[in-house]
Amino acid sequence: MPTLSLPIEHIADASTAHLSPEDRVLLTRYIETEGADGLSCLAGPYGWLVYASSELRAAEHASPGLAAILAAARAQGCAYVLFDRDGLPIDGIQTFDF
Repeated sequence: MPTLSLPIEHIADASTAHLSPEDRVLLTRYIETEGADGLSCLAGPYGWLVYASSELRAAEHASPGLAAILAAARAQGCAYVLFDRDGLPIDGIQTFDF
């Protein structure tokens, strides 16, 4: 069997606490509209996997913290950010209680 050469993507990890209520609406809207509106992501019971290079127009509606995390992920070569309820908080980025 031949060895496959698969593309490798890097994933950043962050706490869901960094997502403002408005960010959560933006992510939920993407799921509810089947990708027609919101910010490109996959959702699960414990968080979201967000495409770091999402449409910049959609990302403009993100909180400053989410926008900073997505920009930092892109700058560090990450294609995605995993927002996990067990993810560690990032110093300097606002957190929200839920």
